Amino acid sequence: MNLMGSEGELQRNLKNVGVEKVALFGGRLEIFQPRRGYRFSLEALLVAGFVRLRGRERVLDLGAGCGVIAAVLALRYPAARIVALEIQEILVRALGLTVQENDLRARVFPVRGDLRRLPLKAGCFEAVVAHPPFKPPQSGRIPPETSHLLARTEILASLEDFLQAARRALKTGGRLFMIHTALRLAEVLAELRHRDLAPRRLRLVHPAPGEEARFFLVEAVAGGRCETRVEPPLYLHQSPGGAYSPELKYFFERPEEGFGPRP
Repeated sequence: MNLMGSEGELQRNLKNVGVEKVALFGGRLEIFQPRRGYRFSLEALLVAGFVRLRGRERVLDLGAGCGVIAAVLALRYPAARIVALEIQEILVRALGLTVQENDLRARVFPVRGDLRRLPLKAGCFEAVVAHPPFKPPQSGRIPPETSHLLARTEILASLEDFLQAARRALKTGGRLFMIHTALRLAEVLAELRHRDLAPRRLRLVHPAPGEEARFFLVEAVAGGRCETRVEPPLYLHQSPGGAYSPELKYFFERPEEGFGPRP
């Protein structure tokens, strides 16, 4: 199916592949995702805001899903060139529609493939971004729908598979940006070092002040020997169940600036 065509073709494709359109950042981005099953979450936006790129860097989005991370990075860094790798056909089709609708065909390049057998040249990316599944197989409640199951649990690719693919894709000195559940923080840090990926920045994500961390964001350097800087916590809400935190509101208003200290 050709996903890159006229507005009429876009609407026909939208109907055929069973996806819907979601507006982000006041309509500055339009993201397509399946109507049922997998749907992108706040974690994807968090890692997209955590990334720091330089100039015309080549970026690999591992397990790109419907393309939300790639689209946000293209908005934040217009000079970057992003390869979005995804294995599930329905998500690749949604990704193609996201690229088309946001006029990103010259900057975001969808590729269908298995990260366990990386269909890309090794060592040619300055940055890799990953939002891997958080749950090992048969861990806790298993999502009933297939695309959701594959995106949320390590059925197709484990943490080790993601890290091995990232290290293979990165140049020495390149950076991996990743989000994961805080419950597996010790495991992830150990696996990063085992794969020659040195953690350089670490930020814990809390639902609100006074609540334990739910996620963490990490930047790791391929072949690095640097110390780890633990950044101030990122709070999602001002209070439990309350409004979004000022930092999150600022990101939603000015996504180009990402997360970080403000004047």
